[in-house]
Amino acid sequence: MSQQQMTLLERGIGIWPTQLPRYVEVVLMLEDEIEDNIVQQKQIDDPRPPMFGDWQELIHPLGGTYYYNHTKKTYTSMNLRTYQDLQMLNNFIDASRAAAQEDGWLLVVHPTMFMGEKRFQYYYVVPDQRIIAWLEELNGYILFREGVNPSKWPHKRLELEAQYWRHFEFFPHSCRIETSVVRRLRREIGCYLGEAITLSQSTAASMFWTLDQMNQIVAQLANIEGLVENGLLEETSIVFCCRILYILRTYDVDLSAIAIKHDVGHHQYLNRHNQPEARLIRSHAVREKRKNNKILSAVGSAAVTILCMPITIERIRNTSVDGIVNGIEVRRFVDDFSSQARNQITLAGASMAMDIAIFTIPGLGASTTAQTLCSCSLLVGVGCIFAGTMVQRFGERMGSLEFAGYYLRKRRMMLVVITSIPTFFCVLSVIGAMLGFLAGIFANFKPSTFLVVSNFVMLSVVVCLLLVLAIASYGPGLARMRPQ
Repeated sequence: MSQQQMTLLERGIGIWPTQLPRYVEVVLMLEDEIEDNIVQQKQIDDPRPPMFGDWQELIHPLGGTYYYNHTKKTYTSMNLRTYQDLQMLNNFIDASRAAAQEDGWLLVVHPTMFMGEKRFQYYYVVPDQRIIAWLEELNGYILFREGVNPSKWPHKRLELEAQYWRHFEFFPHSCRIETSVVRRLRREIGCYLGEAITLSQSTAASMFWTLDQMNQIVAQLANIEGLVENGLLEETSIVFCCRILYILRTYDVDLSAIAIKHDVGHHQYLNRHNQPEARLIRSHAVREKRKNNKILSAVGSAAVTILCMPITIERIRNTSVDGIVNGIEVRRFVDDFSSQARNQITLAGASMAMDIAIFTIPGLGASTTAQTLCSCSLLVGVGCIFAGTMVQRFGERMGSLEFAGYYLRKRRMMLVVITSIPTFFCVLSVIGAMLGFLAGIFANFKPSTFLVVSNFVMLSVVVCLLLVLAIASYGPGLARMRPQ
């Protein structure tokens, strides 16, 4: 290898398909350019794809363009119509090919500028192994950081296989998918579909929003399987299959444990030392948490729940499974959240009506204490109505998977605070109305001892029953324990 080729190789930067810039170029028309709107007589020919040297321009099914060099087996997403240094690009490809010594591998190159110097981002695709590779050591921290135990090679390989399918999603030209691959993909989706039907906190719920969408995917794969068998597979179907395979392999990486095989699906190998799948453990292997002081823990949880949270932090955590946002649980969370906000608005309205009634009854709301408590209760009730309305709008925005994922992963405590505001206002409004009523009775009506004792006894019964209901409804749940 010559010194010039060695210098060019040093300009190579290893990347992976998801880092490629795609369809981001802005097309500008010159102001003084005259457009030709004439259609020639009997002009019906189909123009051939433009050629730039040995590079052929291809159109992606989604509308973007990319280029393929058949003699060098190389792809690029760079717009060669405007690229000024095609010879240097070809020289880098020749140097990289000479160093790789792998004629069967596909090369993807994207020229770029780095610190004022021309560099070449690249990766190799190994079709017979379904993986991508590089010619030098590559730090894949960004690529593998979402995976579990990424130091293990099988986990890295799964992500590299996911990127392999991502490549053919971006560059479907010359890709061939066998019938066995489509059939296995249908079986894999079918297994996820069965899991989603029988288990709400499922892998399928983490990847797809609804069962209808999964059924549509299965139906589409069935159509593609028929096309493959008849030799009619088009690039549109290739893009669809590769996108589904990329999604599945990415979640395989994110969720896999130790014993894995790269040629089978997540549901077949996700295990840890022969233990059942983590999601099944969540729902089926449970026992109560041990607490050193059960009474204090129960009272503390009830107080925090009543005064601060409409649902517990554990309920919010269940909206994501193993760090992946669970679409089904998010939807349930939003529905419960909106329903609870409506109930709190209604309860706050009843509390405000009670405050107004205390003011209108002669003598009952005459004392300063009763007036202060009822006035504060009335204002807090108004705040509850406005807060509940705005929080319902926030719940609608939580219907977006990206929006929900942002708060559930990065702003979880902020989410707890936001969901706590209507409940906090509602509880204060009701308590203020009750205390204002009692203050008005004891300050002006001068009740008998029997009436005072009866009121305190009844109030104690009501508070105790409410505490029991609060603990049962919002208190600590069950701890998921792995079977030993």
